Amino acid sequence: MWHTDNDIRENGNMQLNGEWVDRAKKGLLILCFLALLGATIWSGMMISVCVGKGDKFGAFFYFAVCMACGAAMGLLFVVCCLRDFADGMLDTLMAPRRFRDRPAPLVTPVRALIREERYDEARERLDALLKEYPDVPELRILMLDLLNGPLNRPDEAMRTAESYFIRPERVRSEDNAKLLLRYIGLARELGRENDATLLLAAELHRMKTGYTQSERQTLKTTLAALRAEQNG
Repeated sequence: MWHTDNDIRENGNMQLNGEWVDRAKKGLLILCFLALLGATIWSGMMISVCVGKGDKFGAFFYFAVCMACGAAMGLLFVVCCLRDFADGMLDTLMAPRRFRDRPAPLVTPVRALIREERYDEARERLDALLKEYPDVPELRILMLDLLNGPLNRPDEAMRTAESYFIRPERVRSEDNAKLLLRYIGLARELGRENDATLLLAAELHRMKTGYTQSERQTLKTTLAALRAEQNG
C-alpha cells in the first residue's frame, strides 16, 4: 500500500524534531567537554602544588581526577566528532541477518521486458516482486525509473521511493543512496524540494541506514544545496 504525501511529511517532521533535539544535546556535550578540559588543567596545576608541598595524598587525588576528566573528554570527543564512524559500526553490527542470508530477487526478466518496451508487463512483474521483497532498493529503482519514464507517472514514482524510506528496516546496499538521489532529482523536477529536504534530513539523522562515509558526505552536501535553494 502506498503512503500519502502527508505520511512522508509527518515522518520527516518527526525526524527533524529529533534532529533539533540531537543538536541541543551535542551543544550540551560540547559545554561539558570544555568544563572537563578546564577541570583537567586545574587538576594538573593542583598536582604541582601538592608535590611542592610534599602532599602525596593530595597529588594522588588530583592525578586521579585528572585521569578521570581526560577519559571523559575522550568519550565526549567520540560522541561529538566521530558520530558517523560510530553509526557505521552500528550499521555493520546490527544489520538484520535475514536480509544478508536471503537470496536476491530475479530482476533479469523485468529488465528484458523493459528493453522490449513491454512496460505494463514489467510493472506487473515488479509489483509482484515488491510484495515479496519490499525492502530491496534495486526493485524500487527499477519501478521509479519505469513510472517516471515510459509510464509517465512521476507522482507514483515519488511514492515508490517514499514508501521505502519510511520502512523500519531495509537491505544494506549501495542502491539505498542511488534511490535516494534519484528521488531527490525527481522531487526537484516536480517542484517538491521541501519533501526531498525533509526525507533527506530524516535519512541522515536515522541510525542503521548502512550508508558509507562517502555516501553520507554526498547526502550532506545535497541537503545543504537543497536548503540553500529554498532559502535563496
